[in-house]
Amino acid sequence: MANTINDVAKLAGVSRQTVSRAINDPDLLNKNTLEKVQRAIQILDYHPNITARFLANKRVKSIGLFMPFSADQVKQNLFFSSLSSSICQYCSHHDFVMQLFTSLPRADSSRLFVKLYKERQVGGLVLTCPSVTNDELIFLLSEKIPFIIVGRPGIASKQINYVDVDNVQAGVLAIEHLTQFGHVRIGFLNGPANMTLSADLHQGVTAAVGNHPSKLNIMEAETDLTLDSGYMEALRLLQSEERPTAIFTADDLLAVGVKKAADELGLSIPEDLSIISGVQTGWGNIFPCKLTHIDTQFDKLGDIAADHLVRLILDGETENLSKVLEVRLVEGQTCSFVRSSVQADE
Repeated sequence: MANTINDVAKLAGVSRQTVSRAINDPDLLNKNTLEKVQRAIQILDYHPNITARFLANKRVKSIGLFMPFSADQVKQNLFFSSLSSSICQYCSHHDFVMQLFTSLPRADSSRLFVKLYKERQVGGLVLTCPSVTNDELIFLLSEKIPFIIVGRPGIASKQINYVDVDNVQAGVLAIEHLTQFGHVRIGFLNGPANMTLSADLHQGVTAAVGNHPSKLNIMEAETDLTLDSGYMEALRLLQSEERPTAIFTADDLLAVGVKKAADELGLSIPEDLSIISGVQTGWGNIFPCKLTHIDTQFDKLGDIAADHLVRLILDGETENLSKVLEVRLVEGQTCSFVRSSVQADE
């Protein structure tokens, strides 16, 4: 059985309150008393109950991170592992705890969040991958639960804190880059249609198409952001009568799926098919050559979200956060000019 704070107090010859003070406010004790308590803690290998400390301080120093995807999707997508890792690291440096939740129905997730918050198991929430219409956000606002969104919320409100990357500009940069190489038949593997990420990428692609007097043929397909869906949709596009000469993917895991399909069909990259990814989370590093991609600074999202939520939990009131990170194109070796034979066929 683990030793308790009462055991420490007995061994040190002090009160329970003195032991608590030594742990939480050591500067309030004289040196000799503090040393006795610390020695007793070391001898007994006592570890304070962190949950009890949080409740005693009337602050629930715990963050709930919600990812509305299946465990398999979360495991495959390195965006989620990077996000959870950065939030977890931030929490550990600020004496907070992170709890991870995945793949809950929307109605169930809303009820769970309220339960966790009211039972003081979490002090606030980090929500990811918001949908275009997000009824649960209105529910969380009505329940006055502190939260921040990683991604653009589907509803506009000054009360909603969020941090995102400029996915509209990412779509523009990707298509503009491909047109500079002469591509007019372009495949576009987007994410799930209900996500604001997908809506923003689509908006950017559409804006880029409108910038060109010559008609671009954009072949858009919806995926669930997994390797298999990227492979299957790329295979379908590349086996069509007018196959695309380039494919823009929402992320680099889909780009790996595209390469798998291209290899199966005997297409070389970039000679037969150009590829550009909307973000490189890590999977793009397995390409034999450097993947052309959009640098979205996505690795900063976790720190920004955690910092704002922690201040919201501790201070109660903070300025509204509506931050969108800039993006830039990083040129690799997966894009090239359309072959003259292909141009002639057009």
